[in-house]
Amino acid sequence: MSSWEILYTFIEGIKMEKVVWFKNNYNAVLNGTDGHHQHNEVKTHLDVVRRAIERPDQVNKGSKSKCYYAWFVGDRSYPNCHMKVVIRRTIYGRLKVVTAYFVRGFGAGEIMIWSKTKNN
Repeated sequence: MSSWEILYTFIEGIKMEKVVWFKNNYNAVLNGTDGHHQHNEVKTHLDVVRRAIERPDQVNKGSKSKCYYAWFVGDRSYPNCHMKVVIRRTIYGRLKVVTAYFVRGFGAGEIMIWSKTKNN
């Protein structure tokens, strides 16, 4: 398996750039390997991951990446959460998903750069 094998492709909803999720990175998030925490919720909530990237409710800037959020009213396992998708630009200029998981609030130290509720 190539480390550059693309598993999913999305179109980022603000600047309309292509975003990829490499298979090895997706598996690392799903299984909690390669320095990732295990977030197997991405497997059952891929539609919310897609919405966070393609139609985000808010985009924040972190120290090395951008964080895309989609509001998720929830189900029994994840009530009233945001799906947070962390996207980073590779050294080759490509946008890639680093990780995705549910959170109850926005990350400390992040700066809001776009919000659906603001006039943009």
